Amino acid sequence: MNSRWVLAIISAAALASPVWADPLSITGVDDNGSAGVYEIGGQNYWWLCIEPVTPGNVLPAQTISVDAISVLEGWDQQNQERLDFYTLNAGYYTTAIPRQVAVMQYVLDTYLPWDTLAGASGRFAEQDSDASNYGNHDAFYNPLFAVQNFLAETYGKAVKEDFTDMSDFVDYYLADLSPAGVARSGIFQDILADVEGRSAAFFDSYTAQHGYLIANTLFPEADSNNYQDSLIIFSFAPVPEPGGALLIACWGFVVMLRRRRVAR
Repeated sequence: MNSRWVLAIISAAALASPVWADPLSITGVDDNGSAGVYEIGGQNYWWLCIEPVTPGNVLPAQTISVDAISVLEGWDQQNQERLDFYTLNAGYYTTAIPRQVAVMQYVLDTYLPWDTLAGASGRFAEQDSDASNYGNHDAFYNPLFAVQNFLAETYGKAVKEDFTDMSDFVDYYLADLSPAGVARSGIFQDILADVEGRSAAFFDSYTAQHGYLIANTLFPEADSNNYQDSLIIFSFAPVPEPGGALLIACWGFVVMLRRRRVAR
């Protein structure tokens, strides 16, 4: 699949019906279990783990098929147990889930160095993806892993709606006294203080400034096929709100893709 098709699929996923998902092939490039790089259609994209309790992640040179879905749609899909929980507690679909997703997207938009380090591609592709360097005290890696810490903790707070007290969020780098650990802990604490100081109304009206999607495999938590769900940073530009004509065009594109696949 070439990069034009990948970008078109991703755009359609973000713009079409909220129940839409389409298979996407991802290949591991390198990672440390918490974050890393996937190759999709010949391009590299950074990902962050948002499902820390799972059998494993996609290894370098390993290729799997996942469902590419929006962050909002993917919030209850990370494993079958999580989907069952939300199905039994359907009220959270209009309370906890939208706010948690808005908080995550605000942190991603604000604390990743988009303006200085994303590079011309907007995919952070210019950054070194060698996992042996991820522990370095670095202006790119430090915020990347501090944000991953926050996303994984947000995932773990399944019914959290009130973000004015985040003392239950665990700082993964608190005991790491290396320069990188101290920097990442400091960024994480800044994130907590920032989010705690924002009103519920701020998050209820927040719109993501950049594009993110979930690489999803929906199986029971302990199933070997349940790879950890990853949040992929795929777009430096904001995802536009779908107008009527654009939505129709995207839906036509989805139908075309499905017919193309069936015809093979």
